[in-house]
Amino acid sequence: MAAGAPPKETSGSCRAGGISARYFCTAGRGMEPFLLREVQARLGATQVEYVSGKVFFATNAELRTLKKLKSAERLFLLLKKYPPLSVSKNKGRVIRDIQKLVNEDSRIWLDIVTVWKSLHGQEVKEKNVSQEYPNLQKRKSEEEGSTNNKRQKREKLLATISAESQIEDQERGDMSETDTDNVLSEGKLCLEKAWESIQEKCVEGSSSFSFRVSCRCSGAPAKVFPAQIVGRIIGIALMKHFGWKADLRNPDIEIFVHLNDDYSVIGIPVFRLPLASRAYIKTAGLRSTVAWAMASFAEIQTGDFVLDPTCGLGTVLLEAATEWPDAHYLGTDISDSQLQGAYSNIRAAGLVGKIDLLKASATGLPLSPKSINVVFADIPFGKKFKITDDMRLLPNVLQEIERHGALCWRDCCAVA
Repeated sequence: MAAGAPPKETSGSCRAGGISARYFCTAGRGMEPFLLREVQARLGATQVEYVSGKVFFATNAELRTLKKLKSAERLFLLLKKYPPLSVSKNKGRVIRDIQKLVNEDSRIWLDIVTVWKSLHGQEVKEKNVSQEYPNLQKRKSEEEGSTNNKRQKREKLLATISAESQIEDQERGDMSETDTDNVLSEGKLCLEKAWESIQEKCVEGSSSFSFRVSCRCSGAPAKVFPAQIVGRIIGIALMKHFGWKADLRNPDIEIFVHLNDDYSVIGIPVFRLPLASRAYIKTAGLRSTVAWAMASFAEIQTGDFVLDPTCGLGTVLLEAATEWPDAHYLGTDISDSQLQGAYSNIRAAGLVGKIDLLKASATGLPLSPKSINVVFADIPFGKKFKITDDMRLLPNVLQEIERHGALCWRDCCAVA
């Protein structure tokens, strides 16, 4: 259940001592409350709200601090949150509404790009951004002085007239279903030609700022246009409005668009790689965000002896030892291959000596009674591995943990 709706709009500004901006993070199912608490505690975030799969907040934290978020999948600068797209059978009108996401708030686009560059250490002043991305009217007047640009302009005009005629026909509603399908097919071809034409124009021009669009559609919007077409419509609008260059392989920035029945969100990823892709985990096991959440439940304290009796590849141990280093960690497992993978991860993370590994059964741990303070475990008796006869071992595992004195209610167990 959401703690509140995300803000309707955002603004970012450069201030002395830091960059104040609004962000949103994507989160796995059920991870939103963890992320909400984490951004407040770690970033001192304000205006923290969440919906299913996303947490919205404002902060002036530095880039290196933002990168420390552990329960988030990806982090985005929030360009704007709009009401849900009005979906109707008039697909021409829907196209225009999608284009308005770019055309009606051009100043916000440039402001957020400035914030993104500033976060990454590039000294970009607002006047430089305005010079780099001149408005459409200024570019049009410059184009009129060039014969080649005039020719391109005439071709573009013919394509626009054709597209507008199709939109007008759809608005009048005097087309049959077959005619509509034909228009959509022709419209798709027109979009592809326009995309290629504008790309060539941008390459020939002086603009050096490149982008690509990643789009996700669900609910009613997905029934009208697939995500690829929505991304292309927005891409064409960006190229026409700002003169940016499309680059699918190595863009300067990526534009993320999510359209669903509840809202339309546009953002710019702060980092190229997801936050959930930990540099210190070479062989992934349990998802890192879930592992961190499990470890945070355990409330590890300085000097604690922490055990993972079914450690597998050691993901939970790695998350715990990285976040709470002043404790002693032990992982046990009966699989040699899993222990080898865990050791490789521990070595890659530079935690050899901090995390010990031992081949042992969770039902017969070779440890002294009352020697353990905290236990967490991703017990492999759930949906992922199916419920088998091994489930009967669970009471024995819990009894063994209790024998070693760990049931102090700071334990954290999860069923895979």
